Order: sequence, then structure tokens, then C-alpha cells
Amino acid sequence: MASNSKLTSLAIPAGVTEIPQNCFYNNTSLTSISFAGDITSIGSGAFYKAGLSKITIPGSCKSIGTNAFQLCPNLAQVTLGEGVDSLAEGAFRECAKLASINLPSSLRKIGAYAFLDNTSLTSVTIPAGVSEVGDAAFSNTGVTAFVVEAGNTACKAVDGVLYSADGRVLMAYPNQAAAEYTIADGCLGVGEGAFSHAQVQKVIVPEELRAFDDNAFSESALAEINFPSSVVLLGNQAFAKTQLTTLVLPENITAVYEGTFAQCEALKSVTIPAGVRTIGAYAFNGCSALTEVFCLGANPPLLDYYEGYDHPFGNIEASQVTVYVPKGTLSDYENSEWGSQFDHIVESATGVLAPESVLPANDSELESLGTLEITFATNIFPLEQYPKVTVVKGQELAGEPVVIEWGWLSYAIGQTLTVYPVDEYQEGVQPIALESGEEYYVTIPAGIVMNADGDRNQKIVLHFTGKEQSGIAQVESNECFVTQNAGLLQVVLGSLSNCTVELFNTTGHLLDRIDGAQGSVSFQPAASGLYIVRVTSGNTSKTFKVVK
Repeated sequence: MASNSKLTSLAIPAGVTEIPQNCFYNNTSLTSISFAGDITSIGSGAFYKAGLSKITIPGSCKSIGTNAFQLCPNLAQVTLGEGVDSLAEGAFRECAKLASINLPSSLRKIGAYAFLDNTSLTSVTIPAGVSEVGDAAFSNTGVTAFVVEAGNTACKAVDGVLYSADGRVLMAYPNQAAAEYTIADGCLGVGEGAFSHAQVQKVIVPEELRAFDDNAFSESALAEINFPSSVVLLGNQAFAKTQLTTLVLPENITAVYEGTFAQCEALKSVTIPAGVRTIGAYAFNGCSALTEVFCLGANPPLLDYYEGYDHPFGNIEASQVTVYVPKGTLSDYENSEWGSQFDHIVESATGVLAPESVLPANDSELESLGTLEITFATNIFPLEQYPKVTVVKGQELAGEPVVIEWGWLSYAIGQTLTVYPVDEYQEGVQPIALESGEEYYVTIPAGIVMNADGDRNQKIVLHFTGKEQSGIAQVESNECFVTQNAGLLQVVLGSLSNCTVELFNTTGHLLDRIDGAQGSVSFQPAASGLYIVRVTSGNTSKTFKVVK
């Protein structure tokens, strides 16, 4: 082994088939090496920090190991022979002078971080046969536009930007590309380090995108980005050391992870949605310009850290920040870790509405999922008739979306919000059958109802478990029902007597009311559309949805 030796040049003779792990580790004097045609593998760390300026690896060498040529400061040119099959994780990472490398048609795998931080590397053509490209393989390179040969099944280039072959993951953005970029429709995630150190300043994100992986935009010039409601994950250091000034976090994330926005020194304002339960170590550490934090949740998010140095809001002058919290929650925040960290916590003019009850009950077992009734402590009125209710099977954040035929419709009467799935004609559809034993999460977005004081609902997440189908059909009583005849809505009460019958529109506005009803009563709405009929008899009531 010649690790740390003064060896300056070496010719590997015939018969040698393997360069062992760490063989020439840290041999900074080694500037030249040649191989006979028998080498089949180069071990992990074999030439770590070696002084090589160029190298030709014969086609007999099938694999190049983990970090084999990492941190070779003078390595400028690499020639890979036809036959090389695999580049392991970090094989050529942090070779700052590497400007030229050919990837042979025999290559099948490019490991994670293989060319990470190779800032002199300006062009890459990925062969058709490459079937695997690891995370951040080309992060922080000087590549101006990626090229992928036709027929590749792992990735593709879209206007020079590297995507997975199916377009679902943006893998790498050229470091010298345009200052503004729109992520392609159909993309669901931004991969690890995809925009790291990039010069991009503004990014437009499509509605369906769900996740930003670790270091996605770290140390980039990013100053502006939109977060659609579909986003559920912002990875570790995903936006660290960027130029963001105002930040409204995605409404459906549940945590801010370690260092996600650390050292964003231009960041002045942060809005934290009600669904965030935990803010991890270093999350906003070093955001020295921060002056205001808006917390939308009634419950203070947990500030998760070990020591003062890794506090989520560490290295920020506490006296310069004002934390705004919902009406009625000041004492909860002051008595939490938030009160220990910040000098100024004030209540906003409005609060948040939390459910008093839900039907069917949260955490219950159901055969099917249809109408949901959420009751609040005060009267409410709807703000969105077609809220973006989502249902996923499996994990809350990474589960399989359950496709609804068209969407969900909502209406509010008194203190109760009702939502249910409908088709494109706004008519109710069959309840969603739930698979026995499977977990389901239903998310009702924030801000779809409001009370007279201006308080709006916070995001509501309901959990249900599928129940084995009983095989017994639910038969609805014909005692009370609604029919249509010549433009009239006729409510047949059967044996019910002394009833109150009310007609509402979908905003919850009372259009007509009949007290002391029995037998049947009729309404004649002026226009076509969806109406709600409520029949109350004693302490019980029944609601009907009718399309005229």
C-alpha cells in the first residue's frame, strides 16, 4: 500500500486485477498512474486526495468504488474505457478542477454524489444504457445543460434540465441556467441537491408537486418560490442559505426539519400554518433579518432541539422579532418554549375555529366514507363551496391518493359544516369503499368556513380505519323524503307531525321555513341548483340534498 508515500508515478503491471480500498489514500505526490488491461475494480477511497492530474481507466475495470477519487485537487481529465459499468457513491466528488469526463455506453450506474461539487465540469452526456442515477450525482457542478441519449429509461433532459424518465422527479438543474424557471407539469418532487448552488432566483412550482428533498435549493440564489397546497415535505436544509425574504410555508406540512431555512440572512417574515407540529433543530437558525413570525395554529409547535446552539431560532436577536398568534392562544404560547425564546408575542385580531365534534367520529372504523359533518362552537358560514378535500390510504403524508370522481362540495347550516363527494353535476356519488384494515386520512383545508368574528377553521385531519364489509345493505326509511314535481320540491313527512321544514342554499342562507308541518309541504325555488332541506321533529333532524 502506498498511502501517504512520496510515490510520484506508477505503472500497474499485467496480472493485477484490483486496486484495494484506500491503497493510495492521501498520496498527494502521486501525479501519474497507468494501468495494464487486467484491472477489474478500483476500491473505495483508493485514490482519495491523490495528486493525479489526469487518468485513463481501461474498459476491463467494471467498477469504481465509493469515494475512489474524492478530493483529488488537480484531477482535470478522466477517460473511462468502454466496459466500465459502475461509478459508486462519490466516485469523483469534490474534484474542483475536473473539466472533462466521458461516460461510456457500457455505463449502467452513476452513484449518489458521484460528481458532487465538480464546479469545473461544464458538460455531461448520459448514455442510453444508464439505468440508475443516484441522489445529487451532479449537484453543484458547472454543467450548463444536461444531455441524455435517446432510449434512456432512468432519466431525460427537458430543455437541459435533468428529470427522471417519467418526469416525476427533477433531478438536477444546470448551474448556469436562466434566473427564472417553471418546473414541468407532472413533476412530484425536487430531488436532493437538484438546485443546490444554482443561480436561479425565481421558481414556479406546479400544483401537484409534493416534496423537496434534502438540500434541494441550498446555497442557491433563490429569492422567490410558490408552495402549492400539495406540498407535504421540505427536507433537511432544503432552502438553507437562500435569498428568500418572505416565506409562507405550505399549509399541509406537519414539520419543519433540521436546518430547512438555516442562515437565510435576507428572510424577514415567516408564516407557519396550523398543521405544523414540530420545528426541528437549526430550522431558522441564523436568519438574522427575521422580524415577524405568524403562527396560525391554536397549539404552539414543538421547538425540537438539544442545546442552545442548535435552537430552531438560534442566532437571532430575540428582541427584534414579533410573534403573532391566534386570538385566545397568547398564554399557551407564552408558557411554552416560544415564550422563553421571544420577547414579543402578541395576539392577532382573529382566532381559529377547532371542531367540537365530527361525524363519523375521528379514529372510527368505517366500511365506506361519504358525508362528513363537522360541528363548531359557533355559527359559521362557508367561504369555499368546493374545498380541496384530500383522502389518502396509508401514511398521512406519503400515502396513496384516493381519487374522487370530481371533487367535494360543502355547505354550512348553523354550527355544522357538511362536506361530501360529488360528480361534475354537483350530485352526490356513492360513498368511497374503504379496504378492511387499511388506514385512511382525510384532510379538510384551513379557511373554508368563518364565524361572525372573522375566525376561520384551521386545517382538519381525520383518521379512519377500513372495516370489513358486512354485506348488509343500508336501507333508508321512506317515512320522510323529498320529491320534485313541476318545479316544486315536495317534502313528504309520513307519520311525522309538528315538524319544522327549512330550505337553504349551499351558502347556508335560509330561503324559506314552515313550522308545524305534517303530511307534506312544498317549496318553489326561483332558480335551478343545489338546495338543502332540513326536517326537524322534536330533538331529531334529517337533512336532504336536492338538485332542482
